[in-house]
Order: sequence, then C-alpha cells, then structure tokens
Amino acid sequence: MSDEFVRDVRTLLASGKGDASRLRDILESIKQGNPVYMSDYKYVSNLAAEGDQQSAEVQEEGVQTQKPHDPLELLRIRLAEGKITIDEFRQIKKEISGL
Repeated sequence: MSDEFVRDVRTLLASGKGDASRLRDILESIKQGNPVYMSDYKYVSNLAAEGDQQSAEVQEEGVQTQKPHDPLELLRIRLAEGKITIDEFRQIKKEISGL
C-alpha cells in the first residue's frame, strides 16, 4: 500500500475523523501485509477528500489556519483539548507508531 494512503489513515486516526476502530483495523491489515479492501480504500479516500475540501473552503473565506500534518502532533492536540483520554492517547500512539 502506498505511503500516502498509510499517512492519510494515520492522520485521520489522529485527528479523530472517521471510525477509529475501522482505521486501526486498516492499519493492522497493512502492517500484516494483507491487501486493503476496496471499500476501506474508498472510505479513507472519501474522508481525506472531505478534509481537503473543508481546508479549501476555509482558505477561500480568508481564514488562515495552520493545522499540523504530523499525526502525533494532532494526537497531542486532541489530548490537550480533552477530546481523548490519556489511555486512548497511548493506544492510538502505539497504533500509529507501530507501522
């Protein structure tokens, strides 16, 4: 699987978009060398495209935002904002760092 796809999955997982369990399963499948189902590929592609579209809309409105692209940085931000617990942080960090 392409590095870009893996990066998209990690970014989505860290940002809290989509079904975290499904995204972790996709990463685990890639880690084990199994092919990714077409439905999972489309799921990730659509979620990533939504994020790109929202970013473009925000920029068109003249709002400048700088979002970190590093999945671990996104994860740290979610923890700091109280969106995830420390245990969830550790689990997700382990998942995205393990590949």
